[in-house]
Amino acid sequence: MSDNYYITDMSGRLPVGLPGGFFIYEAGGNEQILFADENVIRLFGCKTFDEFLEYVDGTFKGMVHPDDFHKIENQIEAQTIYAEKRHDYVRYRIIPKNGDVRYIEDFGHLLHWPNGRSFYYVFIVDVEENEYANNASNSFAEAEVLASNRETDELTGLLTMAFFYNKVQVLLNSPDIRRQDVAFIHFDIPNFKLYNERHGFIMGDEILKDLGKTIRTVFSGATVARFSDDHFVVFTTTPKDDVIENVEEIYRKMLLTEDVNKKVKVKAGIYFMEDPHAEVGLACDHARLACNSIKNRHDVNYCIYDDIIRDGLRRQQFVVDHIDEAIANDYIKVFYQPIIRVETGKICGYEALVRWIDPNDGMLPPSYFVETLEKFHLIHFVDEFVVKKVCQDIRRLADQGEELVPVSINVSRLDFEVCDVFKLLSDFCEIYQIPHNMLEVEITESAFNDNTGIIKDATKKIREADFDVWIDDFGSGYSSLNTIAEYEFDVLKLDMVFLRGYEKNPKSKPLMKYIVSATNAMGILPLCEGVETEESYEFLKEIGCNMAQGYYFSKPMPLDALIDSMYAKGYEWEELG
Repeated sequence: MSDNYYITDMSGRLPVGLPGGFFIYEAGGNEQILFADENVIRLFGCKTFDEFLEYVDGTFKGMVHPDDFHKIENQIEAQTIYAEKRHDYVRYRIIPKNGDVRYIEDFGHLLHWPNGRSFYYVFIVDVEENEYANNASNSFAEAEVLASNRETDELTGLLTMAFFYNKVQVLLNSPDIRRQDVAFIHFDIPNFKLYNERHGFIMGDEILKDLGKTIRTVFSGATVARFSDDHFVVFTTTPKDDVIENVEEIYRKMLLTEDVNKKVKVKAGIYFMEDPHAEVGLACDHARLACNSIKNRHDVNYCIYDDIIRDGLRRQQFVVDHIDEAIANDYIKVFYQPIIRVETGKICGYEALVRWIDPNDGMLPPSYFVETLEKFHLIHFVDEFVVKKVCQDIRRLADQGEELVPVSINVSRLDFEVCDVFKLLSDFCEIYQIPHNMLEVEITESAFNDNTGIIKDATKKIREADFDVWIDDFGSGYSSLNTIAEYEFDVLKLDMVFLRGYEKNPKSKPLMKYIVSATNAMGILPLCEGVETEESYEFLKEIGCNMAQGYYFSKPMPLDALIDSMYAKGYEWEELG
């Protein structure tokens, strides 16, 4: 087969005035148009081939309505390059010179020269608008385009996840890929469900189309897919610095749009692939995990997958895989920290704090495993262990005739969703014959934002059974005095952030004094944690804070070691009332 161009003035006879015609354009590059028959030229309102070329800028892209091009470009590619067949069927709009929109059916076939250059031979038909929008027809060609839509997203025209995997794997197998930077970028709109609830699904779809178009424009030439909902993924060989610049440009474009209802913040996770033989799905997961790691952060809009995230994932996997073993083998330990009555200086309670002492890795702090256990809804196993262990320790101290004070136990808000917290407390108290007033339940303030009423009802039941309920970490986040007013509880535990800040911020002292005073006035006992200096302790005495806790008195320790330490320091224990 010759690979030379054949210049023709046409031979034979061509019917004119028909609502359809034939043209040829070069595959790849700028998709230059090589030939168009008289009917195609007239369809665009032109009189000559030169006039037609000038009007469409000499390219296939110039023939297609700008809002349709990205979608049908993906469909054509999916049907002719990455599918078994080499022909395509697509629908799109054109805009002739008179400005009227026309609706087109496009039947194309991909042909190749021996030297590798390829060409699309295309027959197009002008159809009515109603027929263009009709997907219920039974023609073979239309059945094929519906099948091809499985490779493209109907809303945005981008590739689907499955086809993205297929195409990118082919690209990664290319010999040239090893000499290029390879990156995967995962885009996500935080709280997009909330956006849909506030603005409606029609506006939400508009946002998704805008984001898809923006990503495709900024990452020109990249492979772009919509995986699901508001999750978009890009595969690109753009240099690393340009990738970051492009991500920031997309963030700016979506945030600075003129339509105030369309202003959204976009988060992105970036994974720079070092090994081109790595699995596509794993690369996409790395980008997604990097994106998820900053979902709740307001100070950054992108994150690069690195050793920190990789180590975090390994830590998560270790915790999930070994938590059952740790509980069964007593690697989970309960440490205790004393709580001091400010007025008398006596020990009035302990807080039970969980630790994980691994035989190979040593002491694992709560920050290493608690968040992971909450994320995977496994925290109730540890909390149940702590309640059991505390009841055992109280029973042992009572049997030994040691001084007894109540013990506060941290209960995760997730415990209320997966188990009966009241029954858990009551059952262990009954098993070890522990009075209910020896256990105090600490619940973080943020848990009281529960809108279902589950926690409110549960805490009411717990208090009525003579367990004290404490609000923990007040002041650590977006604290609200409404929490104090709306919920029934016994102790308000001020977060250590107050004491850390009062030395530098002169407003902290009067704020703490106000909160302590208001708490006392409502019959609630204020407790301040994080006491590390005598000055802080004296300040709490001055403002009337009832209880204090912190390293100034003692660090958390195993119970027997703590009791010995407090005896050695000369502390006394309150008598149980």
